[in-house]
Amino acid sequence: MARPIEYISSIDDSKDLWKVAVRCKHLWSVTSSQNREHLELILFDSKLDLIQAIVPSYLVSKFKTQVEVGCSYIMQNFKVSSNDFSFKSTDHKFKLIFCGSTSVKKVQLSDIPLNHLKLIGINAIIEGKYRKNLLYDIIGGVTEISQAQIIPDNNKSKIVFSLTDLSKHHVQCTLWGKLVVQLNEYYTTHKADGSIVLLLMNARIKEPQGNYPLNVSNAWNGTKLLINDLSIEEVKNLKEKLKDDLPTLSSSSMKMETTNTSVFSDLDKFVWKAEVLSLSDIAYLQTETTCVTVATLEKFECGQSGWYYDGCSECTKSVTLKDGKFMCYSKHISSEPVPRFKLEVLASDGKLKYKFVFWDVDCVKLIGKSALQMKLDLMETGDFDPLEFPYELDVMLKKELAIRAVFQPNKASLSVIEFKADEVLRTKIKERFKCEEHTSKIVVSTDDTRDNMHTASCTPTISTSEKQSHADPQTVSDPLSITADYDPSVANSALTPSKRSIPETVEELDSAQLSSTKIIRDIKLEK
Repeated sequence: MARPIEYISSIDDSKDLWKVAVRCKHLWSVTSSQNREHLELILFDSKLDLIQAIVPSYLVSKFKTQVEVGCSYIMQNFKVSSNDFSFKSTDHKFKLIFCGSTSVKKVQLSDIPLNHLKLIGINAIIEGKYRKNLLYDIIGGVTEISQAQIIPDNNKSKIVFSLTDLSKHHVQCTLWGKLVVQLNEYYTTHKADGSIVLLLMNARIKEPQGNYPLNVSNAWNGTKLLINDLSIEEVKNLKEKLKDDLPTLSSSSMKMETTNTSVFSDLDKFVWKAEVLSLSDIAYLQTETTCVTVATLEKFECGQSGWYYDGCSECTKSVTLKDGKFMCYSKHISSEPVPRFKLEVLASDGKLKYKFVFWDVDCVKLIGKSALQMKLDLMETGDFDPLEFPYELDVMLKKELAIRAVFQPNKASLSVIEFKADEVLRTKIKERFKCEEHTSKIVVSTDDTRDNMHTASCTPTISTSEKQSHADPQTVSDPLSITADYDPSVANSALTPSKRSIPETVEELDSAQLSSTKIIRDIKLEK
């Protein structure tokens, strides 16, 4: 006897054998920093309930041609997981994850409407009647374009304009990347269409922050843009009712500026959303902070795991041998562990020393060789000791670098996100250091051989007046508490391949804007 069809509203994690009749509302692709692609889709049923589903990378080739937007299906057998995305495409408590036994059968289901929008009005947006972590469908007419720029060679194309609807209220909208190109191409080829009414599916509402107003923005690949699509009744009605209130496509405000270069300097990109601090300033931090500083790498510090750790083949987490298989904390199974660099390096700015943790990606850039290749080379010589630091690592030392890193109060080191060796950039960063009085009063040792220079774990010498104006420097914790499972350089890039190269003036391009979701790390790979 066949299993009965159940509704999306009933889905929970009590079982995997769910069978649903659904239509695909939206589908998009997400590529990680490791160049691995997975699919995300939104499904809805005859009761108009929505749920998000994930096709993991190892199943993309199987399902990419089977599922199409607008088509209806009988689907069954999923892994069910909590809907823990930072920005949610649906308000369902759970999400579906395709697995090897997932079945997708295309059928005509007339009881499921062709379109289903999760609309929010501009008036409700202005009044704050929305969930901060939920993505919405938004319809509005374009009234004024205040900024437009197309940069063909990267993903920083940007357009800023005002949207209105029948409430006659206005909200600022900012689109990025491919959607800007799409809008410009439409403008170029459809000038006879007159005014523009847009439908943004799966758009993000950003609260006002500082000088930035309330804003609607795309969630990168997760947002779909439809322009003057009169097959959608809501778009057709709004275009008709706003025809006298919207400018035409021939308006001079619709002109796009095309450029082949970024308007942001390398320095702006590097210090985006970070505090520019000397090591002396970092010693006074009390909370987790992303910092940019300049320091010279002096020596390696011996940790618990030597110069590398055994990593997962699917992510950057460390693996352990369990039941004859190598498994990481995200439950990925690896046939063989992958050696990955993790080097603790003591660095100095001339006044203070601080320990930095350099992770695999940045170590490869500095050394010019992967940890796997270095290990294989040593094994070939028959002179391999996993706890001996190879002489080749020393190429990292004696280099002055501009370093972007994360300060964590409970750690004894700064975890490196990115570095730059450019001399001009280093000089400009040094010029931005705060000229605070306590910095000049930290004792500088002239005896390098005895290593008496103050480190960040020591309390700098400060005056009585300074004790009143500064909190005590953070007392660092056990350095062995740093594990191989936290790698911000990879964690950030997985969410945002270009995030670290865009300054704050680009209005907070954070992880949710490259995808409506974070990269899925809890998907169990079927082998």
